[in-house]
Amino acid sequence: MNKKGFTTLELLLTMVLVVGIMVTITNVTYVYRDRSEYEELLTEITNYKNTLTKIIYDDILSKNNRSNRVTKIVRNSTNSYTLETPTRNIPLYIYNLDDKVGISYDSVDYIVPGSEDEFVTIEDITYHPDPILEKETYEDPENTIYSLEIVFKHRNLNELFKIKFAVS
Repeated sequence: MNKKGFTTLELLLTMVLVVGIMVTITNVTYVYRDRSEYEELLTEITNYKNTLTKIIYDDILSKNNRSNRVTKIVRNSTNSYTLETPTRNIPLYIYNLDDKVGISYDSVDYIVPGSEDEFVTIEDITYHPDPILEKETYEDPENTIYSLEIVFKHRNLNELFKIKFAVS
């Protein structure tokens, strides 16, 4: 009459509790992993955007050498542009191919992170040669602001990322 052991009901309840705890821990782990992947991807794309913007603005501003400063952006075609300086022209090409999306600037390819997996697309390219109007209403080629804005979207982030620069 001194039976020691567990009943089937007690074992079943213990197993259900253990499985419930494991499912909860697994779900929390997946949430943190997804959040970590999201933040990592966001950081990667932001670094890409900032790096490319800095490289282009270094040429646009040319603080150390005014003779190499970009003075004009010329549109060659929808995806092809030239940044003109007094001494040379710098090619800029935006490509949206099946296997990669990126910008080729001064013969160096800058591929958007995630574009190899077809997660990134170019949404819009906006080019503006906007004349600054003086008191008289005429266009002065010396007072023209050229701007180029490249907007791309990452499918997993559902966000638009803009690379914008202007030359005056």
